[in-house]
Amino acid sequence: MKKVLIIATVLVLVGSIAGAADLKGKIGVGFNYPGVQVRYGITDKILAEYKMQFASTNMTIGARGYYNLFEIPGTVPIIPYVGGEYSMIVSNVLTSGYLTGGFVGLDVMVAKNLAIGGDAGLYWVSLGSTLGNYADYGLIFNAGITYYF
Repeated sequence: MKKVLIIATVLVLVGSIAGAADLKGKIGVGFNYPGVQVRYGITDKILAEYKMQFASTNMTIGARGYYNLFEIPGTVPIIPYVGGEYSMIVSNVLTSGYLTGGFVGLDVMVAKNLAIGGDAGLYWVSLGSTLGNYADYGLIFNAGITYYF
């Protein structure tokens, strides 16, 4: 995580002047805790994301959709958003698993093409194993950094 913060700081210092990105048609590549993501701007307000997250015995692979609500202008623009996610859980100790939910968050455009963001959402998590199935609601937090090309 420390390396990601150092890289982000360098990009901000040598990057262009901060401003809200025109996201339509742009591809964003980024890191989230603890994984990677690729975003595509369908419009300036609607974004699609493919993401993977890693843990010691499992991995989640899924998709997210974002709707940018508005822009809070300023030297460093802030863009609040809402969205939804569906991810499959792949594991060598589970027989099945998925999570789905909605979230709210914001992206801080620290440079023209660089966003640092975070969100929180209520998710339904379902896990299956040879011992039985378990499902419950949970609050999930996500944070990441995305560079748009």
